[in-house]
Amino acid sequence: MEKLSENFYEENDENEKVFQRYVENLELTSEDFDKKILDIGSGYGGFSKWAKDHNVSSEIYSIDLWETPKEKENSVNGSAEELPFKNDSFDLIVSNCAIPNVIDVEKIEKALSEAIRVTKPGGEIRLARVLEGGLYEPQKIRKQEVDSILEKLKNKDLKIQKIRQPHGDAYEYDESGNATRVLSEAYLLKIKKPET
Repeated sequence: MEKLSENFYEENDENEKVFQRYVENLELTSEDFDKKILDIGSGYGGFSKWAKDHNVSSEIYSIDLWETPKEKENSVNGSAEELPFKNDSFDLIVSNCAIPNVIDVEKIEKALSEAIRVTKPGGEIRLARVLEGGLYEPQKIRKQEVDSILEKLKNKDLKIQKIRQPHGDAYEYDESGNATRVLSEAYLLKIKKPET
């Protein structure tokens, strides 16, 4: 029997949490896992690793600029602004807490254009936990920029849907540890590419 690493259970528990956050934040269904998926800003690839290890999907590809993926197969280090994939390669593009929260404001439009390029006609892009509001000042600037980009995308016949989501990490707490008020809002952004 193969010896388990010291971090085996800790890693599996963390991958489980990552997978559950993706499913919840991106509103993923069992039908979505029958699709060829690209995870942009995948971190160490816990989402694709859990899905493969549990026979949920082996068609999840991961890309991240900084992290080294645990699951080497279907994973690349690379930039969201220059995706190393052919046009119309994926049925579903997902990005959980990465675009546009992490990518530089100047690069968001390029990253979204690249995601659209590699999405198949009729496919979809889902960006989750897109923050807006007063959590910290740069988000106010980013919200204006993202809204401007979304207006441009509407001119490309893309169907855009913003779905409000509660954001459990965006509360101000009092001395007793009780949440007192929401500091920001979050939403799931769905961008549907038209059929050709």
